[in-house]
Amino acid sequence: MGLFIFERHLLWSRHNADGGITFYYYYDAITWIVAGLALAWLTWFLVKRYRHARALRRRPRRTNYRLLKRIVKIKSELSRRFLPPGVSNNIHAVGIGLLAGGVEQYCIQVFVNDANGEKWVGSGATPLPNSYRGVPLVLIEMPAAGFLYDAGSNASVAWDQYPNGIREHQEVIIGGISGANTHLTGQSGTIGYFCRRKSKLPHRNETYMLSNSHVFADLQKAKVDDGDLIMQPSPGEPGSNRPIGTLVNFYTLKFDSDINEPNHIDAAIAKLWGPHQHKPLLPLIGAVRGYVPKKDIEIGEAARKFGRTTGYTEGRIFSIYLDIWIRYDRTRQSAFFQNQLLIEPAFPVFQKFVAKGDSGSLVVDGEQHAIGLIFGGMSEVPESTRALLNTEVMPQRDPASSKPQRIEGYGVANPISEVLERLKIELLV
Repeated sequence: MGLFIFERHLLWSRHNADGGITFYYYYDAITWIVAGLALAWLTWFLVKRYRHARALRRRPRRTNYRLLKRIVKIKSELSRRFLPPGVSNNIHAVGIGLLAGGVEQYCIQVFVNDANGEKWVGSGATPLPNSYRGVPLVLIEMPAAGFLYDAGSNASVAWDQYPNGIREHQEVIIGGISGANTHLTGQSGTIGYFCRRKSKLPHRNETYMLSNSHVFADLQKAKVDDGDLIMQPSPGEPGSNRPIGTLVNFYTLKFDSDINEPNHIDAAIAKLWGPHQHKPLLPLIGAVRGYVPKKDIEIGEAARKFGRTTGYTEGRIFSIYLDIWIRYDRTRQSAFFQNQLLIEPAFPVFQKFVAKGDSGSLVVDGEQHAIGLIFGGMSEVPESTRALLNTEVMPQRDPASSKPQRIEGYGVANPISEVLERLKIELLV
């Protein structure tokens, strides 16, 4: 057998000047050695890549994935029932949360603008059922969400109300500062963080900035062109700005579409030009250590972010696998997003988690693992919340009360693992 494997084969022969013949052979051993070296290199490369990717993921904490998968399926059924255009003028989101009162049990949350209003067209005073397919249903009052770009109409108010945001010219580019596409005249957003492209091995030293599509791109255009420059600070800031990079790729959003064609992310990347210094960190948070896969994000866990407008804020994951309609005031259209994250502010220290201009902010957990990318939410806090700002604790809702819970000052984020997968990027750590 060994002789067969390591045979030699005649390649060619030639006649010498003295009348002799020189023979040239090829040996099978050479093939096996080269193949062995190639296989060893490929194994080393794949193992290294796997270990690197595994090191970036936070260790899973959830164990019952089968139960969660079942709840997600049931939630999707309710979304198809309540969220298609024309079905309801009140229900605008459906997500997965936990029952109030310290009970560690999943429930399906149905979010409405007005808890006292008609739930779906023609339902009249019919209430929401208490359960669906054995899963508790919880009605939650929550104002509808919008994209969180700042159109600049309240710039002076933002400077006074949120002095911790970074809206000025920055010599060293970091995450959480003002930046947006040059075509978005009068508007502002946030440069979320830094990343590299997975699919461009020869250019792994190139640095890219991460934010939302509606911050880094002009959504009224279908493709990227040479004029898509990223300005820092944003075009909507009163201070002078300058271009620091070029838009490379963005996820195209679908507006006023059927829920069977949902949006999954609102994300874009831009190449940071070499002359501009950068540091991969978030103010008051530090450098990102990795990320949390979507299936491992836990309801109730801590969430933190630093955005262009509000600066540093803290909150908690209130809903996972959230299906929600988001309004874009610039085009007066709405976009349907599937399987997102809803983050409530850590009241009373933080009355809101986000505000206009925070679009593109990176959300991290308590250990600096990236969780999500902010793109929408509620930025205006009503009088009902402002009246509680001087209290020391948030009033707790009685689980036995018939009055529904109300959520204000919240943010909506793309799961960061979805962003990384669809844009084929990895965060700088």
